[in-house]
Amino acid sequence: MRLYVNGIGVWSPGLNGWTQARAVLAGELAYQAQATPLPMPAALHAAERRRAPATVKMALQVATEACDMAHVNASDLPCVFASSHGDTEISDYMCAELAQPQPALSPTRFHNSVHNAASGYWTIATHCMQPSNAITAGEHSFGAGLLEAAVLLQDAPHTLLVAYDMATPAMLLPLCPIPQAFAVALVLSGEAGSQSLMKLYCSPSSNNVQHTNSASQLAVELLTLMTVNPAARSLPLLHAAAVGVDTRVELANRFWEISQCR
Repeated sequence: MRLYVNGIGVWSPGLNGWTQARAVLAGELAYQAQATPLPMPAALHAAERRRAPATVKMALQVATEACDMAHVNASDLPCVFASSHGDTEISDYMCAELAQPQPALSPTRFHNSVHNAASGYWTIATHCMQPSNAITAGEHSFGAGLLEAAVLLQDAPHTLLVAYDMATPAMLLPLCPIPQAFAVALVLSGEAGSQSLMKLYCSPSSNNVQHTNSASQLAVELLTLMTVNPAARSLPLLHAAAVGVDTRVELANRFWEISQCR
């Protein structure tokens, strides 16, 4: 299974866009996870931006950045949206409200509680009529999403993968301990092109396979982020793109060989 990365989008406190993230991952800029305002993706109309939850804003921001970088029309792309727990802020709100003597759920927040909310906002905003999947696989959500996007490439020239996980509210931290938000998007293709940055080759994992630990090249703070946020499992892959090295990473119990196209 071979695929090519043509566009990248990143958002997290201290990693506001691929340009900044690339500099941090390459060691050209110190990583500081300072408070970063939530993005306001231009793909959404003003009214939708006001009611869209944090997960949707994160996901659409990185999806737009990746599509712009790859010079592709978002409406033409089958897409996969992957998140380990979805919108835990809304889940926390709904649980707290339902525990009240007279619960009164907000229709808007209930509407945004479904796991495919981000993909729904995206396909409506971009007028995309292509297949759209929303998946979860716990800590392996990014890797599972990459596999799903690779499968979609069998019937399309390009696909979009978006993985995101928000910071968990305090009440739910013991159940899903994610202290910091992270979102990433990749535009993928089945054939190399002028926009291709990297080639990925997937092979099944094996106990006899020796692989390089690309994560060891990350700064300590980024290594911690990768450990606590499932979407940030993409960081070794992003590091390879930032520094232009060939390496191997393990995602969702599969090895991905990474080689540079530029």
